[in-house]
Amino acid sequence: MYEVITEPAEFDAVKNALDKAQIACEMAEITMIPQTMTAVTGKEAEQMVRFMEALDDCDDVQNFYTNADIPDEVYENM
Repeated sequence: MYEVITEPAEFDAVKNALDKAQIACEMAEITMIPQTMTAVTGKEAEQMVRFMEALDDCDDVQNFYTNADIPDEVYENM
């Protein structure tokens, strides 16, 4: 799988070029990408994961974004 990242203003042009080249897209969207990440470890990381899971389960929340850099071990241990 490949990832294509472009400026939001160029989204339509890039998507059209991929379509014209018959390159299938699994997903195409304009989204937020953090410029800096914040390391979150230990108990705070577990709390953050539970908070994100609660947001994901909430029907009123469609999307949420984070710049939290959580180690994979935290997800594996939960």
